[in-house]
Amino acid sequence: MTDTLLPVDLPTATSSTPVTTPVSAVVVTRGRTPYLATTVAALAAQTRRPVRVLLVDVSDTGDEAVEQLLQSAFTAAGGSAMPMLRVVRTPGARTFGHAVRRALEADDAPATTWLWLLHDDSAPAPTALAELVRAVSHAPSVAVAGVKQRTWTDPERLLEVGVRSSRSGRRMTDVEPGELDQGQHDGREDVLGVGIAGALVRRDVWTDLGGPDPLLGPFGDGFDLSRRARLAGHRVIVVPSAVVRHAQAGYLGLRSDAIAPGSRPVDRDGDGEDDRADPRRSFAARRRALVHSRLVSAPLPLVPLVAVAALLGAVLRACGQLAAKQPGLAVDEVRAALVALARPDGIVRSRLRSTHSRRLPRRALRPLQADWRDVWSQSRDRRLARAEARRVTQAPSELELRELAALATRRRIALAAVVTALVAVAGVGLGPLVAAAFGGAGLVGSALLTSSARLGDLWSAATSGWVLDGLGGPGPADALLTVMTVPTILAGGSSSAAVALLLLGSVLLAGLGAWAAAGAATRSVGVRAWAAVVWAGAPALLLGLGDGRLGAVVAHVTLPWVALGVVRAIGVQRVDQVLSGIATARRADDVDQGAIETPVRGTPTVPTPRVSGDVPTSNASEDDEAEPVPDLVGSPDPTGSVAAAAAAALAFALVVAGAPGLLVPGLLALCVVALCAPRRRGRVLLVAVPALTLLGPTLVEAAGRGLAGWRLLVADPGLPSASPVAGPVSRLLGVPTDASSLVPDALPSALATAWPFALGALVLVLAVLALLRGSPVARAVRGAWLVAVLGVATATVVVAIPVAVSDEVVAYGWAGPALSLAGVGLLAAAVLGADRLRERLAGYTFGWRQPVVALLTAVAVVVPAVWLGSWTWQARSGDAVALRAVDRPIVPAVGQQAQASTMSSRVLAMSIEPSGGDAGTADRSTVTWQLMRADGPQLVDQAAAATTRTLDGDLLTPDVTADDAATREVDELVARLASAATGDVAGELAALAVADVVVPPLPQDLGGVSPQVATAQREELVSRLDSTAGLERVTQNATGTLWRVQATSAAAGAVAPTVVPAWARILTTTADVADPSAAAVAVASAGRAVDTVVPAGDGERLLVLAERADPHWHASLDGRSLRSVDGGWRQTFALGSEAGELVVRYEDPNRGLWLALQGFVALVTVLLAVPVRRRRGIRA
Repeated sequence: MTDTLLPVDLPTATSSTPVTTPVSAVVVTRGRTPYLATTVAALAAQTRRPVRVLLVDVSDTGDEAVEQLLQSAFTAAGGSAMPMLRVVRTPGARTFGHAVRRALEADDAPATTWLWLLHDDSAPAPTALAELVRAVSHAPSVAVAGVKQRTWTDPERLLEVGVRSSRSGRRMTDVEPGELDQGQHDGREDVLGVGIAGALVRRDVWTDLGGPDPLLGPFGDGFDLSRRARLAGHRVIVVPSAVVRHAQAGYLGLRSDAIAPGSRPVDRDGDGEDDRADPRRSFAARRRALVHSRLVSAPLPLVPLVAVAALLGAVLRACGQLAAKQPGLAVDEVRAALVALARPDGIVRSRLRSTHSRRLPRRALRPLQADWRDVWSQSRDRRLARAEARRVTQAPSELELRELAALATRRRIALAAVVTALVAVAGVGLGPLVAAAFGGAGLVGSALLTSSARLGDLWSAATSGWVLDGLGGPGPADALLTVMTVPTILAGGSSSAAVALLLLGSVLLAGLGAWAAAGAATRSVGVRAWAAVVWAGAPALLLGLGDGRLGAVVAHVTLPWVALGVVRAIGVQRVDQVLSGIATARRADDVDQGAIETPVRGTPTVPTPRVSGDVPTSNASEDDEAEPVPDLVGSPDPTGSVAAAAAAALAFALVVAGAPGLLVPGLLALCVVALCAPRRRGRVLLVAVPALTLLGPTLVEAAGRGLAGWRLLVADPGLPSASPVAGPVSRLLGVPTDASSLVPDALPSALATAWPFALGALVLVLAVLALLRGSPVARAVRGAWLVAVLGVATATVVVAIPVAVSDEVVAYGWAGPALSLAGVGLLAAAVLGADRLRERLAGYTFGWRQPVVALLTAVAVVVPAVWLGSWTWQARSGDAVALRAVDRPIVPAVGQQAQASTMSSRVLAMSIEPSGGDAGTADRSTVTWQLMRADGPQLVDQAAAATTRTLDGDLLTPDVTADDAATREVDELVARLASAATGDVAGELAALAVADVVVPPLPQDLGGVSPQVATAQREELVSRLDSTAGLERVTQNATGTLWRVQATSAAAGAVAPTVVPAWARILTTTADVADPSAAAVAVASAGRAVDTVVPAGDGERLLVLAERADPHWHASLDGRSLRSVDGGWRQTFALGSEAGELVVRYEDPNRGLWLALQGFVALVTVLLAVPVRRRRGIRA
């Protein structure tokens, strides 16, 4: 049987046993604390009293009540052996050890052999000192004797019976949180360390060691003193029969400003800890003490490694704290390590202090230390204990489990049906494209370029700050490229496979997102399935998919996840719950059985069903009236989630990456939600941080352009594509552009005109009806309508802004993403309106409501099903999907070899745009050109920052930007080639790094021109190129006709000069860059960068790049920067005559800053989004 330390009347009589082992008790306090009276009374009630009691007050002002408390406590206890009592003021004492040292210095009484050290919150049992003295009297080698510590409010629970640590310094008590004291640890004696609260320390040892290390602060001081006493050759023991109640006010954060001064401890749950306890308040100080202790105790040669390990460990632990949704502790982890390492002088002093007192080697401590097995075993035991505690407190009954399982079964069946239906729709409608994509083919469309880039090329294009299209240009890449790195990694490093996965899987992905998001508004599986089908068939998605608008598709697929994350972040989502058996039994006494409704699909309902989140109060008895008793079991009531907020932030970043135009309305929507949210408003605003960081370079670029910068935010990522602008009614009904491709050919003309708007009209009607819902749903419905209004308003603005020139036509912003945002709001309102519809109808007698609802339900089911079915038919046999698979090279293999060589050459593609006429009017066609560095125009080579520069002037009425010198040079050269002009063109092509010229096959869409005329026009162009000096035909196949750039000799029999079609060339200062006879030296390059060794030259030389000049191009020779000189539109450097290592690259000055910021924000957000269970109420 163990001692009980319940706060009852303490003994008032003490023993008059002669004092043979003089002990001075030292109690340290900061004024009169809530614990001091109990501690002093317990000290006065000792069966063996100390000869002297020093009460050390470290408060700045001093409290006279402290001395009165000390005198009154001993006077009330009585007894013949009255110790000498003294209060010592030590204002400014930094630590417990500092206070004790100053108190002993101020005490002029004869020194006693032993010091009994007590905190103000450590109340000893009546026999504690007697047991300690008995133990040390029979063991002269003992220098420190510790006590068994129990909790303050529930003294039957253990805190520690001595401590030990691993070799890395991890503290272990071998006591489980909340463990009852049944004498199971009473066999301990020799230990590595003891807590300083209640410890009996020999005075001479205290003096020799200088007390605990002052740099440790209030934590780890007892273990430090014990460890150094061990190394000094003394024994450290624990005396289990000596018991102290310890409130651990410092550890539990009960001394912080958050705790009202003088308030009494409260422990309603009986776990032994004050209900106001929060160990996080002391976490930073504890981690700082631990790092300092490791630096002091480590062998000298290992100190640098320990310091590095402390920094790396702090970063890793900070990541773990972020994953545990403790961002404040994550900051404390890093800050603690930095603060500890920032005091090298203190570390040196502490190591010297330890070295001077050490008599034994460190390995003498190993028998008392814990090994890795002990650490692992303790972690496992605590993990299992937490799991068991959760199981015991949260486990429903058998009946409740069956009801919850029935709900889960229906949910899985409905989800499986939705997935099956959507897979069938996508499989049938997109089957040929899916098969081609699995075979390795790429996808192209009117708004989609090929994407053959691997992961490295994709990352380089996303972060370099240089757009590679044509002759290049400065500007931030589309944020979508950064986002695409993730699916590219999942696709094995193939961006082409990632694009195919997102586009061809968009119907299924959209449905899954809508299913999940709808679950936050309703638990009806039927309504959720309907929402999934409607969202998967939204016109904005299907039209964007048909054109290959990758960004719009990504935004549409991701928007439901933003909504779901925001709702879960503030804790207002629906959850699966059933009426508990206890509540049913209790209500049986108070509610007539006829008033309880028949269970609906296994879910019992009561006359006034509770909205999830409200906890009804039990009325079973008057005694329990004040205690809330939950009537529902299952998923816990939502209270908000940091992980959900982080997941919403990631999803919102994906949305704005695909559709930057949604940034502003998205921010407005988040602000509205934050204002309306009942709690956790700050989390909603933090959702925008990753999106703002991801779009940071684009926002800076847009701000630099002034009002025209809005054009950059409105433009879609990738290739601009002009499309008809939809009218206001079409936009209200969710149709962003001409949707005739979605209309089946078999429909009558009258129905065909209205068919594209059927689905949008259905959702709009249901959303309007949802406005009739009462409180509390009405508030959510109005919020959803506000989001819809923002979406429609954004669409109206977007379609009014010209963004680029596409095929000599001004392209306006595409309203698809904005209408997706509007669709989210309308669909959310419709789902909220349909939630619990059957239960609400059950409250009315049969009348007009039931037939109307039945009719609306039938229409709501039929229209989406027929809509998706018709799209499937049109996608398979009509023109609903303009995407096509490219399973052959665009550039012939010979041209690709030149592109892949160290010269990084380009291919000039000259295409025919057929015009009307007959075969005899071939010269009426138009020739267009493209400079290609890879197998065709690439997705990674396009950026809205470059395409929007094709317009200049006013935002709404711009002018087409005049061509710069680089574009004019290519235009003039292509015009000469197309007209078979005389003269050798090899030098001019080589100056553009063009090694090959290709004329691709005719496109499938000839614009109404007959194939014979188009073929004749193409053949005319081919014949003219055949007759052009400087071009030598190499091949002709299905990929086109290709010519190699090869200079011709000036005279018969003469050797033709060698042209160098390299991206980087070395020329003399007097050479003409376009002269094929100029002596040019190719410089090996990789993409758009150079890192090679160049030989010495005869004189001054120039390094010429076939790229537009820009101040951020940098070149160096053996680390010496080269001077940029005027070379026209080409980037040119003065190279000199020396040999050396040449390095050329484009260096955006803000690239490193943006990458660091984006990486940090992404890492923090991902860690916060990781769904892990937080450890509430568990000791760290």
